[in-house]
Amino acid sequence: MAESATFAVDAFLEGDRLRRGVQLQVEDDRLSYDDVGLCLDEVFWVSRRAGLLLVFARGYVAAFRASDDRLDDLSRAIDARLDVDALRAAVLEPLAWESVVCSAGVAISGGLEEGPAEIGAAAGRSLKGLFVAVFTRQALHLFSREQAFRVPWPVAVARKMAGEPRQARPALELARGDTTLRILYLRAEEISAVLEIAETEPPEPAEREEAIEMFARREVAGPTPARLPEFTTSAETIRRQAEKEAARLPSDLPMRIGLPADFFADHFQELGETALGPLLFRKSAASRARSLAKAVEAMDASALQDDARAASLNSLGRLTERYDRELSRLLQGKRRAQKLGAELAVSEALRESLQRRFLAPVHNLTPQFQRLEHAQAELRLRLERLEEGPPEAEESELDEAAEEWHSALVLVDLDFATAWQELLPEIGVAWSESLLPGLAEAAAASPQRVPEWVKLLVIGLITTLIVATVVLVLLATRNAM
Repeated sequence: MAESATFAVDAFLEGDRLRRGVQLQVEDDRLSYDDVGLCLDEVFWVSRRAGLLLVFARGYVAAFRASDDRLDDLSRAIDARLDVDALRAAVLEPLAWESVVCSAGVAISGGLEEGPAEIGAAAGRSLKGLFVAVFTRQALHLFSREQAFRVPWPVAVARKMAGEPRQARPALELARGDTTLRILYLRAEEISAVLEIAETEPPEPAEREEAIEMFARREVAGPTPARLPEFTTSAETIRRQAEKEAARLPSDLPMRIGLPADFFADHFQELGETALGPLLFRKSAASRARSLAKAVEAMDASALQDDARAASLNSLGRLTERYDRELSRLLQGKRRAQKLGAELAVSEALRESLQRRFLAPVHNLTPQFQRLEHAQAELRLRLERLEEGPPEAEESELDEAAEEWHSALVLVDLDFATAWQELLPEIGVAWSESLLPGLAEAAAASPQRVPEWVKLLVIGLITTLIVATVVLVLLATRNAM
């Protein structure tokens, strides 16, 4: 019996409002938060999509949003209580004769036309919400709660971008007659696979007995295990680079202004760990993944690039914070401390120059990220086909796709490390030419003639005398009356 666990998440239950920051309790037979209780026995599909964990059950559909780490833990907690693969197979097995291409938890908006019975019992109605979408070579199948709809091929299909420009995400649009559906949360390789089949007349379906074998591999062998290449970037390489660059800086000036001997070694290591943190974190997550699919998800190219950009800016923030802290320390007890602080602060010109330098590696790595994105899309497609195929299916195509993914990963890893190694001397120059001289000027500034504590004491005494005088005058006036 698995122990209960609690997760801070944003929770959405269809038919209810979005509830932010709730405490989701995962128990053996239920999920609960606030006044909501969801039975796990009713679940028939669990899907991780677009920063959400989607849970589909016969009586409800729920979505939970949190950080990637928290969703990973939540997913594992649910997996420990449900045989997710068996539930998934139970949904897909009746469709085996149609040859499943891909399946996913998605968001749907649009409507179904009235007419052909094969479209579904709810033809002629609008659709909006979360569904399990199963794309076969014959049709699109949609499942939610007790509902099931079928849209047969061919249909007109197009890839679109949906949402606000800054938050736009890929969408798939299907149209035929009065049927118009927009589908969100599909991955790039899934959209590509649907584009290949949806507009053509479907092939003759395979015999049911043969097609059912497509699910035997996943049921018999389980998920394909993760296979990762050797990486070069590590906490140890970051430390060595930091010490090497710190040794190049002059030691006399830092000593004169009271910086510790290991100041720059520690500082450069902190900057490296911050800037390269997403790469190290995602590699660690991928190495712990229980399946190749999870490893690919952990090393997602688009997410890694976004994280790398944010981490580079965060690393720059750490640099300026460190300088500001030392500047404040050196100006304590100095004359004109406030004015000097403003004069010696990091200038806008230097800040913009540093920002360009910190972001340059991420921009320069765009071709490598694009190659990784293409490789992971191909690998996911090959993996999906293999795991939904028969047990004896040939793995050569998967091996080829995995090898290309490995090569793309190694290139991103190597170029990331090289870019940081090339950036470190530029950071050292910024310290040598601009920041250290600023700290030296602050250290050389004249001390206050009268200590600050003396000024405060005098002000306090004067204030006390004034108050006492006023009180005495008031008392004398009262006595005279």
